[in-house]
Amino acid sequence: MTTVTEHLRPVRTMRGSGKAMDVPPTVPLPQNRPSRTSWKKLWLNLHLYIGLVAGALFVLTSLTGSLLVFYKTIDEWLNPEQLIRSAGSDQSLRDIVAGARTMHPDWSPPDTLIFPLHDRDTFHAWFKDPAAAPTEERWHVVAVDPSTARPLSDRQWGVFFVSFIYELHQELLLGKPGEIFLGIMAVFLLVSIGTGLYLWCPAPGKLRRALSFQSGGSPIRRHYDVHKLTGLAGALLLTLLALTGFYLEFPYAVTSVVRWFSPVRDTAPELQPLSELQAEASKIQPEQAVAIAHTVFPDATPMWIGLPQHERDSYSVGLRQPGEVRQAGGQTEVWIDQYSGAVRRVQDWRGFTRGETLLSWLFPLHNGEAFGLTGRWLVCITGIMPLILYVTALRVWWLKRAARVRQRGR
Repeated sequence: MTTVTEHLRPVRTMRGSGKAMDVPPTVPLPQNRPSRTSWKKLWLNLHLYIGLVAGALFVLTSLTGSLLVFYKTIDEWLNPEQLIRSAGSDQSLRDIVAGARTMHPDWSPPDTLIFPLHDRDTFHAWFKDPAAAPTEERWHVVAVDPSTARPLSDRQWGVFFVSFIYELHQELLLGKPGEIFLGIMAVFLLVSIGTGLYLWCPAPGKLRRALSFQSGGSPIRRHYDVHKLTGLAGALLLTLLALTGFYLEFPYAVTSVVRWFSPVRDTAPELQPLSELQAEASKIQPEQAVAIAHTVFPDATPMWIGLPQHERDSYSVGLRQPGEVRQAGGQTEVWIDQYSGAVRRVQDWRGFTRGETLLSWLFPLHNGEAFGLTGRWLVCITGIMPLILYVTALRVWWLKRAARVRQRGR
C-alpha cells in the first residue's frame, strides 16, 4: 500500500541503471472543494454555538408562546371577577361605554370596545393613557358587566400576568428594540433547525437507526437520541412558528415582499376613511354603527368596535364571517361615518387578494387558532420542545466536555 511518506521520497531509480537521481517530491494537490466531513464540522459548530448562545432565548419565547395560546382562559382562571355577569339582558353599547368611562372620566373615550366571546364573558374597553410619553403607548383595560354596564376591573396592560407574558413574548419588555432583536432571533432559529436537519440526515441504509432511540446506550447517546427525535418531531411546526413570528415582528417588511407578487392594500391608521364634518349634526350611537355594519354582512358576528377619538374619525366595526381563519377577532371590517351613518369603506375577507389571504393566515397559524382547538394544542405542545432540545443539547455538550477533560488528565 502506498503511504504518504512514499509520495514524499526524494529519490527515484533510473530505468536501466543502478544509479539514483534526485527528483522533486510528489506532493498531493490541495483539494479545492471541502469534503463532506468539513461541511459537517462547520454546520455542527454553527448549530452548537447558536444553541449555546441563543438557546435560552428560544426557550423563553417558546414557553411564553405556549402560555399565550390559551391566554384568555388563563386570565379568566386567575381573575374570576372577569366572569362576574349579572342576570338580565344586555345594556346598550352607549351605556357600556359610559360605564367604562366612569373609571377614567377625564380621558378620551375608549379606543376599542371588544365584545364578549362567550356567555359568561364581559365587554373589555381599551383606553389609551394620556399621561404616557409620546413615544410610549400605555393602555388600560376596563371590564364591564354586559347586564348592568357596571365596571368590574381596571387593569394596566403589561402589568397583569397574561399581559406581562404577552409583552415578554413579543418584545422582551424592551419595546421596539426588543421586537427587532426577536425578529433576528427567529432567523437564527430557522438556521438552527436547518443545520440540525442536515446533521441528522442519515447515510443510505441507515434511516432506521437514525429514527431509533437506544435505551441501552451511553448517557451521551441517550440524550442525543432524545434531542434528535424531539427535533424531528417539532421541526415542521417550529419552522412555521419562526416564519410567522418573523412576520409579526417585521410586518411591514414582509408585506413589502408579498406585494412583489400580489397587491396588498395599505391599512395604516392615517389612511382610514374620515367622517364628513357637519354643522350641528348629531352623532350616531355605537349600537347604531354595529347595526349598520350588520346590514352589510348579515351572516357575520360583530367582534369589536373602534370608537371615534376626534371629530373627523369614523366608527370601525370588526366582524367575523363564517369560514374566517381568525377566530378571536375576525378580519372583516366596516367603516361608518359617525354623523351620517354612511358606510365609508368595507373590507370583505372573501374579497382578499392572494397576498392579503396569505398575510391573514399568518397570525392564526402562529397561535394555532387556524385549526381550532387541535391547532392550539399542537402549538402549545410544540412550544415546550425547545426546552427539551436545549436541556438535552447542554447535557450532551457537558458530558463530552467532561470526558475530554478526563482524557487530558490521564
